[in-house]
Amino acid sequence: MFALPMWQRVQLSWEEADDADADADQVVRALALTAPSRVLDVPCGTGRIAKRLRTLGHDVVGIDASEPFLALADDAGVRVIRADMRTSVVRDGSFDAAFCLWGSFGYFDEEQNREQARALVNALVPGGRVLVDTLVADTLLPAFAASAAWSVGDVDITEAREYDPRGKRIETTWTFARGDERVTQVTSVRLYALDELTDLFAACGCTTFQAFDGDLAPFGRSSDRLWLVATKG
Repeated sequence: MFALPMWQRVQLSWEEADDADADADQVVRALALTAPSRVLDVPCGTGRIAKRLRTLGHDVVGIDASEPFLALADDAGVRVIRADMRTSVVRDGSFDAAFCLWGSFGYFDEEQNREQARALVNALVPGGRVLVDTLVADTLLPAFAASAAWSVGDVDITEAREYDPRGKRIETTWTFARGDERVTQVTSVRLYALDELTDLFAACGCTTFQAFDGDLAPFGRSSDRLWLVATKG
């Protein structure tokens, strides 16, 4: 879906959102970054967060599969690598911190999700931290909404969602509409529970965990999403 021109138009409209500086500050606080830290952003998209961390004195590398987004990040001064986020394309143990934002974890099968987690952890020095921002079963399923509709700029988006309890996946049919143009795309995302996600990153070498909500308050039953910070042993 992320290669669709309509989706890229939506994401580009978020590029200069009013909360971008606050989001970058929240990443700094969640990962306890002190400049200059070596930071890996996967997937980095347009560099919305990476370029702000760079202005704060951090050495940031962004990985993404989208050439148009990487071009924008590169123009902003972010060092970028075009690659699949499941692959280790940086030297092991070369970063103090890594992050994966905007629900970008869980799009693959079980083994490939492990590969994505392993690539993030392998990039870290011992004691390095990885941040994963995602939705989790603990809080999403009790208030599961089968549909949603919203707009960004001149694009109207509708979502029709189903939960597959056997595969523990959210199957979503997305419809993007702009004037007379309509595009439909289907995504499938593994919905982890908090304990499943911590077990997954523990198997990749992390030893301590902190669970926050989207405002960095302690994660709980009323949390809208999970910000999980895992520290490599």
